[in-house]
Amino acid sequence: MLKKIIVFVALVATSFVQAKTIKNCEPAIVDVRLPNVIDSNMTLSASKVYGIDRKVIVNNGATLTIEPGTTLAGCSLYSFLAIANDAKIIAKGTKHKPIIFTSQLDLLGFSSPRNSLGEWGGLVIAGRAYTHYKENKYEADESITFGSQSHEYDEDSSGILEYVVIKYTGYEVKKDKELNGLSLAGVGSGTVIKNIAIIGGADDGIEIWGGSVNIDGLYVYNAKDDSVDVDLGYRGEIKNVLVVQNKVSKTNNHDSSAMEFGNDENLIKTGEKTATLPTIKNLTAYIKGGGIYNKYDAGFRLKNVKILSEKKENCEMVHFRGKDSYTTGAKFLDGDLCLYDKAKPLKIKELFSKKNSKTPKKSYTAYDFFIKNNLVKGNGKIISCKDQYKGVNEKVVWKGKRGSNEPLAQSMKPELFSQHR
Repeated sequence: MLKKIIVFVALVATSFVQAKTIKNCEPAIVDVRLPNVIDSNMTLSASKVYGIDRKVIVNNGATLTIEPGTTLAGCSLYSFLAIANDAKIIAKGTKHKPIIFTSQLDLLGFSSPRNSLGEWGGLVIAGRAYTHYKENKYEADESITFGSQSHEYDEDSSGILEYVVIKYTGYEVKKDKELNGLSLAGVGSGTVIKNIAIIGGADDGIEIWGGSVNIDGLYVYNAKDDSVDVDLGYRGEIKNVLVVQNKVSKTNNHDSSAMEFGNDENLIKTGEKTATLPTIKNLTAYIKGGGIYNKYDAGFRLKNVKILSEKKENCEMVHFRGKDSYTTGAKFLDGDLCLYDKAKPLKIKELFSKKNSKTPKKSYTAYDFFIKNNLVKGNGKIISCKDQYKGVNEKVVWKGKRGSNEPLAQSMKPELFSQHR
């Protein structure tokens, strides 16, 4: 820590021209630059800071073990750590000694917990659990393959992520091919993911393609695109979730959503038994973009979900992409869904879009499905948050701060709806 303070003071004192000479994995702050291929077991010590420069991949059946309290830094925009589908990561931090994935800029003192994003790539974990489509390649690096057409590997383990904070991620490799804060591709249910904080993302906070991994404890702050995005037949449970949008790419009623459910491409026909079907339990989202965006052949199971907004236009919170979102069905309320716009109080029916983002524009809409024809299944109700609905217990969600459930900075607390928290 003393080393980092000295470097920061020195940088502030030097000119901008001198500052431009900072190297990738700057030796003054990075103790060890990780090899780009890790093909045998390796353990990272909390006594050192590790640099990730461009792609670092763990493969060949190797296990990367990261001690509690360890810091890893992405040294450039296109730096990311990938765990191949035959490898594992054991990153088991504690509340008092979390494992930190961040950027070199952050360690140099140039980043802001409230606003920073896009300073390095992110963390990618691939597995072999069932995923739609025969051959799946990770969109930001197609050398990384994942998933299978068999359910043989659905209970596979890719390791452990616990008390891990991932900060200031997201890099667009090319249009619609981006690195996210945490990418889980075909990951099996034997993988343990608990108490994860994702802070500042130029794309999605977390995106899941297929697989059956479960997540317990998730905080996503300031993801510019979707906060939680699931695709390609994912069927797992994500519970105890707090989403806080700060800056979003688009403020319409579907892009940059708290939750997006779908398939990357509409190449298969699915129904209730085969659709992408995440279970979302105990979630609160403070939104500035969309609420729920249902794309292609996907459904969802929701229980105790609360979405809050203060938008004055494009206020609909539930939106369909097109006809397939409607005909697939598979929309379940296992508990209540609570929606409320503080700035423009509307009737519940006005929070469901009457227009799709793709053709047909004005039929088979979210409004038709949920309000007009009441096709949703389950015992839950759609209600207004004026009824002081619960959502997640925000006080028990870990938000990335060492030894505390408070956010990293006071300015990161959601200001709207304080009476509901």
